[in-house]
Amino acid sequence: MSAPADLLIENARLWTDGASVPGADAIAITGRAIAAIGPRAELRRRAGSGTLVIDARGGTVTPGLWDAHIHLLPWARARTEIDLLGATSRADVCKRVRAHLAAHPGDAPVVGRGWDADGWRERPERAALDALAGARPVLLHSKDFHALWVNGAALVAAGIDARTPDPPGGMIERDASGAPTGVLRETAVRPFRVLEDRAARAAGDEPALLADAARAMHALGITGVHDFERTEAAFGAMERFARGAGPRLRVLQCVGPDELGAALGRGLASGMGDEHFRVGALKLFADGTLGSRTAAMLAPYDDVATSGIEVLPPRELAALVARGLDLGFAVAVHAIGDRACRNTLDAFDRAGAAARSRPALPNRLEHAQLVSPADLPRFAALGVVASVQPLHCPSDANAARRAWGGRINHSYPWRELLDHGAVLAFGSDAPVEPPSIAATLFAACTRLESGAPAAPAFVPEQCVTLDQALRASTEVPARLADLWPRVGSLRAKGLADVVIWNRDLAAAGPERLHEARPSCTVWDGIPVHGPHAVRA
Repeated sequence: MSAPADLLIENARLWTDGASVPGADAIAITGRAIAAIGPRAELRRRAGSGTLVIDARGGTVTPGLWDAHIHLLPWARARTEIDLLGATSRADVCKRVRAHLAAHPGDAPVVGRGWDADGWRERPERAALDALAGARPVLLHSKDFHALWVNGAALVAAGIDARTPDPPGGMIERDASGAPTGVLRETAVRPFRVLEDRAARAAGDEPALLADAARAMHALGITGVHDFERTEAAFGAMERFARGAGPRLRVLQCVGPDELGAALGRGLASGMGDEHFRVGALKLFADGTLGSRTAAMLAPYDDVATSGIEVLPPRELAALVARGLDLGFAVAVHAIGDRACRNTLDAFDRAGAAARSRPALPNRLEHAQLVSPADLPRFAALGVVASVQPLHCPSDANAARRAWGGRINHSYPWRELLDHGAVLAFGSDAPVEPPSIAATLFAACTRLESGAPAAPAFVPEQCVTLDQALRASTEVPARLADLWPRVGSLRAKGLADVVIWNRDLAAAGPERLHEARPSCTVWDGIPVHGPHAVRA
């Protein structure tokens, strides 16, 4: 006779990836694993005196959810920083900065994130911040994290003045006299990392911030992440976090080109690790972003006289892709504009058989916000996964209409990618967007903004189904970490990462998905969110 179950979930609407059991409405969990899936009457026999029974009350039960593109430590830090999301003007930003400075006196640098100057009457400039902070450095990230607005004290500390040249792949905005305005784009933000590190040390203890972030992720149903911070320090912090004793998540961790040497020195390559922490891809940047008008375009933007920035020119991008593959790393390339997407696909194409055979994990193109119709079939042909962030679509819809005009029919082209055989993985890009899977499902299935239901859907022909959206949030990210089917599915002998939703997602309809919430999250067999959660 089987050992009594530690946990029994019953009265559930089980969502599976094709391994469904007829009549199944219950899951028995013993230790860290799913012991059985089946009808409640049958699994009740596995209950003992010590079995915890959770009534799903007809809610959907899914595998543990994954965020396939996140910056977890910056998101953890951002929860303590100035929140500028939704700021409607420069004056609104200054009001929030002034309030934060009053509440947090001292001389440590101040960091904020989330401003979006589209539609502002007054542009970001250093003088507006100088009037608030004086000699205290202020660093404000744009919503897309590809532009930084700073004050004069921050410019001085970073050693940037009128004589400083634009770095390759970056831009220092200047006034008529050539002096920096205080806005820096793409690689020009790098000299400010030392100031950000000072601010982070003043903000709080890194392990405590990550533990708090893990609890917040559990409340969202998230049990695993693909982390896209790419410094050696971030790699070490995330490995300690994933292997620690407190609240944690499964982690697939990428590396950057500057960290390749250290990774190789440790004998690392993509796919190495275990079910808690695994080495991911080499992360590269082909271009910037739509919001900053630095995404690299095949034709100029409709609203500004530029075609964006190639952060890595095509020849250099191809060489780095080939080097990463040769060293045993899958490669993930940030590419938003149609020219950047083409350059990235060309680089994988040029790598030939090595792109398919050498890395243990699949190669990826991150974002794919505007793709030329001619390039849509190349994802499947080259075996490149489209790793996309559905919340960018409603967030950026107005900017896309202004900047891309008639090209928007192929923007955020999830349906077309699937129709051409591509594999989709869903993430949030937090802290750029909130890491809410419910909001992600809503955006993917409706192309609407959850806070503005009366707004028109943005190119609704590119919507996906609920099943496709759930697969992109469970099975596919687990496959990309080489953990499926033990992780990312509901099946006997699989690890018990399970989410109980507070409603039947299919019955609710796409237009209500953003209202859904995980009522219970189980990670590694342990309830970590909900009324039965075990607190570390």
